[in-house]
Amino acid sequence: MTNDSAVGEVFDLGYRPYEGTHEGRVQAIRAIWRDSIRASLGLGRSVSSKLLPIGIIGLAFAPAVIMTVIIGFVASFGGDVEEFGLPTNSEYYKGLALVPVMLFAAAISPEMLCPDRRSGVLALYFVRPLTPLDYVAARWLGFFSVSLAILWLPQLLLFATRAFTAESPFDWLRDHPWLLLQIAGSGFSMAALLTSIGMAVSSFTDRRPYAAATALGLLIGSIAVGAIASEVTTGTTSDWLRLLSVVESFLRVNDLIFRLGGGALSSVVYVGHLVAIVLLGWVALWWRYRGVAS
Repeated sequence: MTNDSAVGEVFDLGYRPYEGTHEGRVQAIRAIWRDSIRASLGLGRSVSSKLLPIGIIGLAFAPAVIMTVIIGFVASFGGDVEEFGLPTNSEYYKGLALVPVMLFAAAISPEMLCPDRRSGVLALYFVRPLTPLDYVAARWLGFFSVSLAILWLPQLLLFATRAFTAESPFDWLRDHPWLLLQIAGSGFSMAALLTSIGMAVSSFTDRRPYAAATALGLLIGSIAVGAIASEVTTGTTSDWLRLLSVVESFLRVNDLIFRLGGGALSSVVYVGHLVAIVLLGWVALWWRYRGVAS
């Protein structure tokens, strides 16, 4: 009776152990945040992938650039810019400038979540110390950061143009002491609103075109629904039905921030409506990702 012993062989495949520093949870969140910013701008991808975000960002900047040229031209000849009735900072996102920003949110926000879901790589993210909530928070903050920049920079360009083309820049700045803070508050509220809507919609599908079409339909469609509903009713009912538009609260909060007066309803209603939409988006994200790691 023979007694066979187990025989083993060791092969050197050339693998080398990781010798770098082991970063923690904060570094993982920061890495996803940076990746989200790059994905929003199409960085590190093909030229065709950059065309859409760059094109939409260009559209978002176009009104401010055109206004800057007009203001500079009029000021160079000593004319009165105010006579042309150009939108001020408080009115900038109450007109056509709002459309490119909504288009950016709808078209680019799916890049934050859909590719990872479609590629099935979420399990690679959700290893310790990263949690699903960390993941969606980093993605949300990444897109929020880009949206905030797109909302702020045209406003700051317009601010600087009006200040430096004024007859006395220092007097103009003294007459508008809170304008920079108002610009910051308006952009912050709009960026939070659009980010939450775009991210929430994107969490329900792994198809980017579907997510983009749904988000854009929700943003633009709700404006039409709110306008129609308010037109066929009167009084307080009409004012409440305007809130069917998801951007109505931003427009009213924007007026409150710039001290233009609110709408027919209480300012608490408009602020609460905006905060509720942002929180609802967060609840949707949490619900969709709560059990992914299990």
